[in-house]
Amino acid sequence: MKESLYNIAHSRKEQINNIGFNYKGKIFRKTLSSYMFMDPTRTAILDRFETWVYFLVEKVKSIRTYYNYTVPKDYTKIN
Repeated sequence: MKESLYNIAHSRKEQINNIGFNYKGKIFRKTLSSYMFMDPTRTAILDRFETWVYFLVEKVKSIRTYYNYTVPKDYTKIN
């Protein structure tokens, strides 16, 4: 999706410091024990589950943006 010139001009001086943790591919590595990742078969299964968990978290973010009427519908800087 192409970003509109209005949004670029409106947010060019916007400085948001705490935009959150980039957790793509790191959710299970940060929350589960390292013992769980010793078996390669189990690691492959957990990696597949992690893609689904990441997908669900991103959808929750989009729902939060949808119900927050103070930000535009395509706002991406939400925690």
